Parts: sequence; C-alpha cells; structure tokens
Amino acid sequence: MSKPTVRIVVAEPFEWTYGNLFGEILSERNGDKLKVRLTQKIKGKSFSSDILLLTPRFKDETFKPLQQYYSVTVNGSLVNEETNEQDFIIIGNVTYD
Repeated sequence: MSKPTVRIVVAEPFEWTYGNLFGEILSERNGDKLKVRLTQKIKGKSFSSDILLLTPRFKDETFKPLQQYYSVTVNGSLVNEETNEQDFIIIGNVTYD
C-alpha cells in the first residue's frame, strides 16, 4: 500500500520561491504532527532538507479534517535527520493530494 501524499500551499513567507510543496507522509504523531518527505530539498536558514515537520497552526486543531479531504492550516519546520534540529520556515495549508 502506498503512503498518502500531500500538497502544501505556502501562505508565508510572502517571498517564498519554491511554489507549492508535495510529499509523502512518513509518520503521524497523536494527530498533531505530520512528518513529510518532500519531492525536493528546501534550503532553510541553517541547513537543507527534504523532511518537513507539520503541526496545526491553531490551538486544539488536529489533522483529522485531512481524512475528509479538508485542508488544515499548518506551521512547517525543516528537520535535519542527523541532528534532529528544526528550522521553522513556513505557514501554509495542507491537503491530501
């Protein structure tokens, strides 16, 4: 069975140059964190990565609406897999692709 894929429409930063992001969900934690492997590497402030950790932007929101194909507003941070360092880079909306 293939892993679910997502589309992330970036709202901020306004000067974002990568366009929409696409990737597959690697893991979900307690309905409040999604780990996604992107189809491209993104350069952050201190490192580049293709792993993005998504968390709901608003308090008490979860990723449950994704199951009904609704979007969820998220914060996104790049993750350095070697050090587990995180680099906050985006605010956007995620949906199943």
